[in-house]
Amino acid sequence: MSYLPCELHCHTVNSDGSFTTKELLQRAADDHLALIALTDHNTVSGCAELDDSITPAIRGIEWTTYFGHMLVLGAKSFVDWRDANPDNIDDKINQIKEAGGIVGVAHPFQLGSPMCTGGRWEFNVRNWRNVDYIEVWHNAFSFDNYENDRALAFWTELLDKGYHIACTYGRDWHRDEARGHYGCTYLDIDGEINEQNAIRAIRMGKTVASTGAKFFFRVHQKGNTYSIGETMKKGNAVFSFFIDLHSREKNSGNEEVEHNIIKLITNGGECVMQTAVSERHVHINLKPNHWYRAELWGKVNGVKKILAVTSPIYTV
Repeated sequence: MSYLPCELHCHTVNSDGSFTTKELLQRAADDHLALIALTDHNTVSGCAELDDSITPAIRGIEWTTYFGHMLVLGAKSFVDWRDANPDNIDDKINQIKEAGGIVGVAHPFQLGSPMCTGGRWEFNVRNWRNVDYIEVWHNAFSFDNYENDRALAFWTELLDKGYHIACTYGRDWHRDEARGHYGCTYLDIDGEINEQNAIRAIRMGKTVASTGAKFFFRVHQKGNTYSIGETMKKGNAVFSFFIDLHSREKNSGNEEVEHNIIKLITNGGECVMQTAVSERHVHINLKPNHWYRAELWGKVNGVKKILAVTSPIYTV
């Protein structure tokens, strides 16, 4: 397999969604998603109804607290979220890890609402190495969705501090929306499409957050090939880009979308390379102790906008 469209943040009638579990799975199948994660607020009751014959799924939960929302995927036993607070969150994450789960930060700059109070991330994480991913893009894409800009900057700051954290997109899927431009997370799932292999892809950082287009890269250096999420040596390397601009074009709504530019971004958000979207191979001299991610840029209704972002590769 190679980078399949997934939705990692979904809700049902078991919390505040409008879908039954079966309806959600069928909507995902109709939308040609390869896999979803069921992440109802503070409950796993809907997970018993998941049916991989309709759409493969990850069993999950969204810890919904006054201090932030945390996505927990694949834990094999219950970890109590009710006493989670800013100062014990590292202990809670350790318990999730012991239960075989992975952890993601949901919409870290969401303003919240009466139902979802506490959507803004205020937990005092000390060991960010235990956090697997951050939802850098959330909900529908629009020019006034400033929470996404702040989340992307927050993730960049953590990468600069040396943490290997994957990026994801979260539709936060509750119901059938009348309109809007919704993306997906592409996962590089190795083998059968199932919970175990999807979690492994997230844990390894093999993710791409996208408004729709499939976009990823591989790096070639001295006879070796490296994928997103991996660590390689400094020095000269060739980046090979793979792009399918029409992969999920139907989800772009009524907007006029153009894809124009590829950028390579490194520490501090510095752009070290920019080229046309038609370019497939570029040569880069990689610095030691750096991260490098690729971004796909274009225009939405004539306005310049980032349209896809990969998790990084890292150098030593």
